Amino acid sequence: MSEPAVTGPEAPARSRRKRSDGTIVSGIVTYLLVLVAALVPVPYLIQMPGPVVNTLEPVEGDELITITGTETYEAEGTLDLLTVAVAGGPGRSLNASQVLRSVVSAEDTVVPTEAYYPLTTTREDVTGQNAAEMASSQDTATAAALGELGIDYRSVITVAEVVPGSAAEGQVQPGDIITAVDGAEIGGDEAAAQTVADAVRSSESTVVLGLERAGEPLDVEVAPVEAHGQKMIGVTMTQAFDFPFDVTFNVEGIGGPSAGTIFALAIIDELTPGNLTGDRAIAGTGAISPDGTVAPIGGARQKVSAAAESGAEFFLSPTDNCAEVLGARGADALAVVAVGTLSEAHSAVQDIAADRTGNLPSCQDAAAN
Repeated sequence: MSEPAVTGPEAPARSRRKRSDGTIVSGIVTYLLVLVAALVPVPYLIQMPGPVVNTLEPVEGDELITITGTETYEAEGTLDLLTVAVAGGPGRSLNASQVLRSVVSAEDTVVPTEAYYPLTTTREDVTGQNAAEMASSQDTATAAALGELGIDYRSVITVAEVVPGSAAEGQVQPGDIITAVDGAEIGGDEAAAQTVADAVRSSESTVVLGLERAGEPLDVEVAPVEAHGQKMIGVTMTQAFDFPFDVTFNVEGIGGPSAGTIFALAIIDELTPGNLTGDRAIAGTGAISPDGTVAPIGGARQKVSAAAESGAEFFLSPTDNCAEVLGARGADALAVVAVGTLSEAHSAVQDIAADRTGNLPSCQDAAAN
């Protein structure tokens, strides 16, 4: 006997079941697509508030800054160095869900990786660059601090690297101090390196470099060669310093140049009687040059949040970072002081310690101008 045909209300019911099954399958597929998209690696990095380090306290039992070879004074108080933690970047992929969470965060900043690093950059390159910038900031902070205190030191231009196969190979060595070019003495500031480069580019045949090697003077004659449209001898130069005493830093795991201003203030505190900060909690940031100029830094937004979270009362900000700093989460809990030089930062900290805070240079005024 054949089955009866489906008639009446049963036919629409089966149609509804088919539509319902299709909706469920479509929802599952959509969910899976969203899940896969959320887990796909994306070329971004995330800047987040990092650890806060008091430069006037020991780190794991060791002083953060140690000065030997001259008289020092015990430094106490709070002078916080601020850091930025970075997720992603070369060698560390992020997925879309991680980035989306940080996009809506009030503390994080999401930026394309290539805005900071060329596409060929490796994780080892990043680590090396951060370490080099930190080492440089330590030297420039020491130079700036000594300059602020009127302590003499020597600044020189040294050969950092000699390119294999270049005109300088065999005549110039890494570590040589360049003292003159074509008979004209040069100083030890960054402009002196440019003087050497200009002499090389404009040379008719050869340049004579006056060098100091292992304490002994000598002259070498080098014939520049054309490369990439300009004359070169194949050396890279860097500024180096000869200080009258030793300053060492215990900053393992911290990289970049932005601690320079706080380092310089901590050195000043150790080299002068009394406590520079008094009993006030001060944090800050800013790269620094040997002449004491305070330069803007990246990650100011994250550093303000970290300072506020740590309980700081005052935040020293590079003047050119003021607009970003004032818009950061936690800025309203801090007295934000604008500083353009180490002298301004030094004076501000002294005024804070002495409770002379009525006329501190504010970021609100700097941003308004």
